[in-house]
Amino acid sequence: MNYLRCPSGLVGRMAALTVAVATLLLLALAPQSANAQSAKGGPVKVYMVRGFMGVFSTGLDQLAATLQKKGIATEVYGHLSGGAIRAKIRKQHAGKPKLPLVLVGHSFGGNAALQVAALLEQDNIPVDLVVTIDPTKGGPLAGNVRRYVNYYISANVLGTKLAGGGVKSSRVRNIDIRDRSEIIGSGTGHWTMTRDDVIQSEILSEILRAAR
Repeated sequence: MNYLRCPSGLVGRMAALTVAVATLLLLALAPQSANAQSAKGGPVKVYMVRGFMGVFSTGLDQLAATLQKKGIATEVYGHLSGGAIRAKIRKQHAGKPKLPLVLVGHSFGGNAALQVAALLEQDNIPVDLVVTIDPTKGGPLAGNVRRYVNYYISANVLGTKLAGGGVKSSRVRNIDIRDRSEIIGSGTGHWTMTRDDVIQSEILSEILRAAR
């Protein structure tokens, strides 16, 4: 009798068990970068809104790419997309915990970001941060927004500071870049503000702060 010979059924079961064990080991040892990125991107959602025609807001696309590399979910829209942005946010928040939310807009896109944030107050959706870059309107400001940061140039006739709406001044930070030699000295103006390295770096810090 050949004691080394195993029944064919037993061989099949042993092979299946070996495959199952190997699969579990591979799953346990697989890199977790994808899951880490989802977890990092999940806690905050960023919507960016370009200015008129999107021609002079290319810096927002650069900033969005940087955020996406850091695992932060970011989408870029045109300034006429306020209704679509609000609808998407409402859909994402329906029946779910209210996750941190950030709106960023340049020029007419800044106006749109302010308007979307104010409309979201009607939907009982809080907004953690609104960043505007030389918006042409100073509001509306809404009570559901935890923090406003506004970059503007007081010397031009396009952008303006944020004010009004009964929002506490401690929640609104107006930054006149005319007082920032490291920014205005580089020739930065209304049309080029989104591409300024200093402004981009500061906005990135504000968004990461909101994500914590």
